[in-house]
Amino acid sequence: MIRAGALCAASAFALAACAGRGIVPASQTGLNPNALNPALQDDALSPLATSCATSPPQYQWILKGACTKITLKPTGATFALAKYQNITVNGSIGDNSLKAPATVYLADATDKGDIANWKGGAFPKYKAAGTTFVYAAAVNQGKTPIVPKAGNKPIFEYDITDAKGLPGTQCAEAVLTFPNHKATWKPLPGAFKVKGKTVSLKQYNAPRGIELPSKIPLYFAVNCFQ
Repeated sequence: MIRAGALCAASAFALAACAGRGIVPASQTGLNPNALNPALQDDALSPLATSCATSPPQYQWILKGACTKITLKPTGATFALAKYQNITVNGSIGDNSLKAPATVYLADATDKGDIANWKGGAFPKYKAAGTTFVYAAAVNQGKTPIVPKAGNKPIFEYDITDAKGLPGTQCAEAVLTFPNHKATWKPLPGAFKVKGKTVSLKQYNAPRGIELPSKIPLYFAVNCFQ
C-alpha cells in the first residue's frame, strides 16, 4: 500500500485504510453481479481456476482469469495459478503478522474482456513504458488485517511466464491506489530482468503502513519494456 507521499513495495498486499491521509482503498460494496459474463472465461481452465470469478470471494472489479485459494500461515505460503492466456504465475507470500492461518484468494486477468465492471465503471488500465500484459488481485478473506514482515526472504515473489514470450527485456509492477477516492496507479520500486520467457519480481521490504485489509482487494499491474 502507499500512504500519502510514500511509495510502498508489495506484491500481493492491499493498502491499509488511510482515511485522512489522502489514500483510501476502494470499498468492497456495490459490485454488480450482472456484469459477470461466464462466456469470457477460458474453457481450458480447471474448475479451481474459474471458480472465484464471483463476489465473494472477489470484490470490486472481478478478475476472470486464473484463480487460486491459499491458506496463508504466519510463516507465509506458496501459490500457483493455472495457465491463462499462455501466462502462468507462481510465487510466494512471506512472513506476516497472522496469529492463525487465513484464507487468501489470488486471481489474474489480461483486461481484454476478462475484468468485470464495478459500480458501472470499467477497470482502470495501467499505462506505462512498454506493454502492460497482466493484472492480478489478492483478497484477504479473514477479519484481521495482514501485515508483512521483512526478513531474509521476499515478503512477496511473483514468477511470471508467458509461453509466447514476454513483451520486453525487463519488467516492473504497479499497485492501484485511491487518493481522494480516485483510482491511481503507483509504480513499485525496481525493474526485473527477463530470463527466457520468465520474469521474477521480488520485494524484500515491508514499508510502513502496508497491510492486507479484510475483503478489500489489491490490484497489481505488470508491464515489460526494452
